Amino acid sequence: MKRLGVEGLVEFDRRSVTITMLSPNAIRELFTIRLRLESLATEWALPQLDAETSVALRSILDRMAVPGTGAHAWRELNREFHQTFYACGNSRYLLELIHNIWDRIQPYMAIYASAMHDFTEADRQHEQMYQLMLERDLDGLLDATSKHLEHTAETIIGALGDGATDKGENVNYEELSISSFHRLIETGASTSADLTAWYLKRITALDAIDNPEGPQLNSVVTLNPTALDDARSIDERYARTGTLVGPLHGVPILVKDQGETKGIPTAFGSKAFADYIPEADATVIERLRNAGAVILGKTAMCDFAAGWFSFSSRTEHTKNPYDLDRETGGSSAGTAAAVAANLCLVGIGEDTGGSIRLPASFNNLFGLRVTTGLISRTGFSPLLHFQDTPGPMARNLSDLAAVLDVIVGYDPTDSYTALATASSDVGNYVKAIDGVGAETLSGFRVGVLSDAFGSGDDQELTNGVVRSALEKLQQHGTAVVDDLVLGDLESWVAGTSLYTIQSKTDLETFLSSRTHNGPTSIRDIVDSGDWHPLTDLLADIADGPDRPEDDPEYFKKRLQQEEWRRTLLAMMADAEVDFLVYPTVQVPAPTRADLAAKRWTALDFPTNTVIASQTSLPAISIPVGFTDTGLPVGLEVVGRPLSEQALLRFARAWELAESPRRQPSIGLLRTGVTA
Repeated sequence: MKRLGVEGLVEFDRRSVTITMLSPNAIRELFTIRLRLESLATEWALPQLDAETSVALRSILDRMAVPGTGAHAWRELNREFHQTFYACGNSRYLLELIHNIWDRIQPYMAIYASAMHDFTEADRQHEQMYQLMLERDLDGLLDATSKHLEHTAETIIGALGDGATDKGENVNYEELSISSFHRLIETGASTSADLTAWYLKRITALDAIDNPEGPQLNSVVTLNPTALDDARSIDERYARTGTLVGPLHGVPILVKDQGETKGIPTAFGSKAFADYIPEADATVIERLRNAGAVILGKTAMCDFAAGWFSFSSRTEHTKNPYDLDRETGGSSAGTAAAVAANLCLVGIGEDTGGSIRLPASFNNLFGLRVTTGLISRTGFSPLLHFQDTPGPMARNLSDLAAVLDVIVGYDPTDSYTALATASSDVGNYVKAIDGVGAETLSGFRVGVLSDAFGSGDDQELTNGVVRSALEKLQQHGTAVVDDLVLGDLESWVAGTSLYTIQSKTDLETFLSSRTHNGPTSIRDIVDSGDWHPLTDLLADIADGPDRPEDDPEYFKKRLQQEEWRRTLLAMMADAEVDFLVYPTVQVPAPTRADLAAKRWTALDFPTNTVIASQTSLPAISIPVGFTDTGLPVGLEVVGRPLSEQALLRFARAWELAESPRRQPSIGLLRTGVTA
């Protein structure tokens, strides 16, 4: 080893080098080590080269030179050529070292192969080395090998511009989509570790409450300590195979703290559970990981998701990226703020009464509530088990569809998900929006639910944006049926609300089934003071019955939910519309001062999201514009059961027609963060 000058090779191996560590000097150092090893292997192999191996090498070269050979195939043939030759040396130890170094350089070789416009020069160099092998010209072969490796290293450095440590800075990760990210991977311009590291750095700059130079959004409550290692592992798998590990390959995702994550604290928004570390992933998390996603961390939420706002005993409040004095909306507050501020690629929320769609509306995002039962609830703390559903939140519709494809489906641990097997319209959401264009809007009819437009100064701010969006839909050819009237919307909402009757049982049953040292009684949590006083619904839940059936209103309200569902479906049928539309929330994001003064409570906040929730219908909030003061406004689109494909097609067409996404002003320039 001393003769080779690579005494540090074992230490080097332990660094588990990936593309994120590249720099020009590091690249040259790595290929110098490779040259030393391969020079020694050449000295041992050349005298042992036989006719059979020569024929095998010729065959490999011929395959490398075939026109149209792809980068991955060429890279594998390149490796096969060199290792077939070195095997002649019959040194198992040296071959293991060479295999080790080749495993380490595969990310670099992927960049090399992708950077070559064609392989003419590389093939010429290999042909030259082959002829020198046949001539048994050791000095010539060593010189040719040295020049070839120097050419390889410099090609990589050239492809990376200023080097790998600068490579990430040359890629604009803001507003990145999944498909764009995968193109960066396939061209060697980025890796999952690169992107994960960038998001972690951005979280520190924009989100951390201990960073006085940043806006302190306070959306991320816990970071996954193995996120970078997980990303590097995915990168190494790609380097070995040249194939993405799944549809969410390397995608950094933030997850609402309501979903259990193995080995990562999951507190359900409550300081009473700050030390709880689950032993298993929620089904949704497991499916994300299996699809190649990197769980970046957990996001803030109000205590046990019992509210419309971000206030939490564990994290206090989360700021709205569009106005730091305003509320983000809840209960998927952290996920919404983080996705909007580009702290992750996509996010996971959970929706019982509107906890995905409300914050999506306040943060210029797409947020989907599926038909209850399409997505497993296993591992998510409940609020109302028959209304609960996890779901995706995204800056663009394509990313939302990609995540949805992964997390929808039957789960034997959640009997509700048998619904996912009931129709051929379930799944294939990315495929469903393929081919959609702005002109697709002309194929839809929507009915405007007039009852859902509020009155008052704040309401008129929202109404104006939504009315303008409806006019734009008409301009794009959508048939808009005005003035569908339900009649006494407030009575329908109140008559079907079951939080104060059912939620106590659902929460306590869940907490009792977990291994932890925290309380299992909601009454005990409230009495202890371990909850945020502005999460007023939690106190009402604690006052609820021990058994829902003991409340005389319980069965009446359950039946009323079904009646309301039939009423809405009949309204759609009578008007011959595909969807009902109305403001997602009747008012723009309120100030925290308004909420602290208790201008609204959980039971009277004017959100329209409860319409779909309390009838178990699918609904999506789509961004449709901004108030004069720059606050985002969403339009809720409600469909029939299992109409998610149609909802996504409509939302995608709107996105293509109007480009409604506007990035918040906080960002790299404001904080001085660089990639």
